[in-house]
Amino acid sequence: MLLTRFLLPGLLVLAGTTYSLGQSAPAATAPTETTPDRLLLKVGLNAGRALRYTGYYGLSARLPLSVGAEYALSPKFTLYGQLDADFRILKNNAYLGERDFLIPAGGVGIGARYYYNQAGRERHNRPHGAFVGNYLAVEAHTELRQRYGLRNDLAPSLNAVWGMQRRLGRSFLFDFNAGLGLGPHRSDSYLGYTPNNSNLNITTQLNLGVYFGR
Repeated sequence: MLLTRFLLPGLLVLAGTTYSLGQSAPAATAPTETTPDRLLLKVGLNAGRALRYTGYYGLSARLPLSVGAEYALSPKFTLYGQLDADFRILKNNAYLGERDFLIPAGGVGIGARYYYNQAGRERHNRPHGAFVGNYLAVEAHTELRQRYGLRNDLAPSLNAVWGMQRRLGRSFLFDFNAGLGLGPHRSDSYLGYTPNNSNLNITTQLNLGVYFGR
């Protein structure tokens, strides 16, 4: 009787205290989703610039190193910039005057991309997401070629571009694009003199880059 009288009330009090602590304990928070990176940096080779036709002297082989950056304004819209440097490989088939330069040609472009049909690609289980998919772009581009040690050929243009960018595993990607645009007549800078020519030229663009990008 004594055991029942004193032990049973103690157990009831202990159970009530445990229940009260359980009610006041904060609920476990659900894990939050990680925010995708908004900046893509990439470095690689642009195979679209590996061979260049130089007229009378035929094809010129080059090692086209390319670096770029792309910033996501939203899941569909990005801003980007790209710099290409064409390192000379062969000396005997380079255009006359380019033989003295390790980097006889290059290009720089800045623009904006719109990755379209992202929802449709997701529904059909096709590659999509940040910096992945088919896109339309507007790009301001300038080509530069050095010749004779005194002369730089500049060819600026404004291009409309269609392209596709895909991931190759976690750390690599490829970017193919083609474009058409307009630019002023090539500006030949010779000994500090730049002639004024207002003629417009139709420009083309073709790039196939394989990059390491994170």
